[in-house]
Amino acid sequence: MIKKILLVGGTHGNEATGIFLIKKWQQSPHLLQRDGLVIDTLLANPAAIAAGKRYLDKDLNRCFSAAVLNDTSLQGQEIDRAHELVNQLGAKGQCHYDLIIDLHTSTANMGVNLVLTQHDKFHHDMMAYMLEQRDDVVVTSEAEMIPDHHFLCALAQHNLIVEVGPVAQNLLHHESIEKTEQAVTQLLDFIELYNANSLPSLSPSIEVFEYTGKVYYPVNEDQDIIGVVHSEIQGQDFSLLNTGGAIFKMQDGSVITHRDAPTYISFVNEAAYYDQRIAFCTLDRRVIQRQS
Repeated sequence: MIKKILLVGGTHGNEATGIFLIKKWQQSPHLLQRDGLVIDTLLANPAAIAAGKRYLDKDLNRCFSAAVLNDTSLQGQEIDRAHELVNQLGAKGQCHYDLIIDLHTSTANMGVNLVLTQHDKFHHDMMAYMLEQRDDVVVTSEAEMIPDHHFLCALAQHNLIVEVGPVAQNLLHHESIEKTEQAVTQLLDFIELYNANSLPSLSPSIEVFEYTGKVYYPVNEDQDIIGVVHSEIQGQDFSLLNTGGAIFKMQDGSVITHRDAPTYISFVNEAAYYDQRIAFCTLDRRVIQRQS
């Protein structure tokens, strides 16, 4: 049974959609009322929200692994906030919430991206339900690359990131807000049906994109970016990039192509990843058979 749910916004302080919705629900909590459910809200990184920045010292959504939490040499706003939130919400295995849903946005063309940190029957059923409710849902998984997950939502046994894009940082965008709110409403519908053992017949399989790696921008010796994402892949998130496909248009006019095996791509030209010089991520497409 899922009884206590936490909805989170502002883990990244420049992702305005989640911040807007959390404040809306805090002012009008009746909008979230569901029989048998306790639904709380949280603005995760108030200091970054006030500054209009993704983070101040370290990405808060990279602070919840044991390796980070146990590293006494780490300091800064987000490290302190991560420890506060662990004390407030409970550590992994001891979280006070049955489900945490964290609301994010992307500048990339991600659609309504639902991000898994683990694979089990509950999460697969939830994804199957959402894929049937909406035609803009794409399911990705980061479970394979990160066994002890560093996401805030991973404090809870059941967890999910809802990431809608494209939308600019610090921008209140009507359609993005509406899609996010609709997705949350549909997820709460799922929980009610799940608790009541009343789920409709769902597809026996789900399509999941699993992250495999990152492709970095070409840089010079000063680490300045000297090539832009090529127009052929701009906005083509979750499409297949074939060997020989154009990926960068260089300052000198030349074109760099993809030399490895075909791969799916996402977070194409994501503004939040410029600090790491990440141009896009690579993924495999997998069809998972749900447990009956």
